Amino acid sequence: MFRKIRSNRAPEKTVWADLRDELAPYIKKIHHSSVLVLSRFPRTIFVCMVIAVIYSVLWSFSSDLKSGNHNSPVLSRKRDSVQNLKRSREGLNSISKTANDLRRTITIREKVDSVLNKKKLLRADSIFLEDALRELKLIQQP
Repeated sequence: MFRKIRSNRAPEKTVWADLRDELAPYIKKIHHSSVLVLSRFPRTIFVCMVIAVIYSVLWSFSSDLKSGNHNSPVLSRKRDSVQNLKRSREGLNSISKTANDLRRTITIREKVDSVLNKKKLLRADSIFLEDALRELKLIQQP
């Protein structure tokens, strides 16, 4: 079913080795030119790096202070809460409906247990048990 695929390539030649062989001259040129620039202008590059760090720190603090920032998580949460108010109301309504159904089930169960604990059941008790069973089925239906 499965056959081994035989390859004639050299085992030391991998994809990464081929890529390195192809891109080695370009990587060497980039490395050589970057070392040359860094050694010629070390102070200028250091000053640029310090300015970039200071700018990023100031930018991170000032973006929180802008009042027109629409990307802040607080504003997006407010927009989401306004848009999802209907959905949350539906969720709360379903929770309250479930709680009411549970409360009704518990009261029916208590009444059924009290009827079943009797030594002798009457016809009215049988009718009550049938009604309670019917009501429990209605509660369980979605």
